[in-house]
Amino acid sequence: MAFTQAAVNDYNFSEVTESDKQVLVTNNLGRTAKYGELVYLDGYFGEVREYGGIANAATGRININAERIIRTQQVKATDTFTKGSTMWFLSGGSSAAGQLVDSADPGAVAVGIITDEEGTGGAQTAVSFRPFVQRLDAADVSAQVATLQSEMLVEQAEPKIFVQKVTTGAASIAVTGLAQGDEIIDVMIIPTGASTNGTIKITDVMLCATDKTIARAKTIDDAKSKLPAAGAKIVCAGDSVAATVAIVVFTYIPA
Repeated sequence: MAFTQAAVNDYNFSEVTESDKQVLVTNNLGRTAKYGELVYLDGYFGEVREYGGIANAATGRININAERIIRTQQVKATDTFTKGSTMWFLSGGSSAAGQLVDSADPGAVAVGIITDEEGTGGAQTAVSFRPFVQRLDAADVSAQVATLQSEMLVEQAEPKIFVQKVTTGAASIAVTGLAQGDEIIDVMIIPTGASTNGTIKITDVMLCATDKTIARAKTIDDAKSKLPAAGAKIVCAGDSVAATVAIVVFTYIPA
């Protein structure tokens, strides 16, 4: 029984790459641009990265990374591709995809340098090329910065954990790992020794008298949960303050 290998996409697009650089473009071809299809849209050349393609008049991302070698069958078969020569791309329209061509046909744009070709001149089956570097304009840079800032804000909003060990109890111990504006949402005390009537206070008094018996903050005053410039302090008390020792676990949202 013979088996036929199926292409992963309509143009058998593949690449060797270290990283991607994607931009958002609008499809004005009058049809859906397929995943892996090379396109020239909004002044950018690259392949469609949306798995469902980019519908006509919709926006989507294409990859314009120059640090790679592309291989594709999206070529004008009757042309002749020569290693080391400039590769050109002629955009398609509503009825067909664009094609890589061997010369500056009317409307074609230079897109890279040919590194290899398959088939013979006038009957090419595929071509490999290294794309030219493309400039990101101010709008693209601004959009990428906005995306990065948004991702940073999401990361900052996620609760984080800070642990401070109290190895010798004292009436005032500075919490050195939290900063002004950090919002404490939970505190847990894990005693590491026995202390008669020992307590540790941050937002309320928590028992710290029996080794390994965990205590949690029962209340947190939202008016005081965001740390001031002075930061947070651990207050130990009891009949033997020095023996009031524990692991103090803070859950907080970074400023």
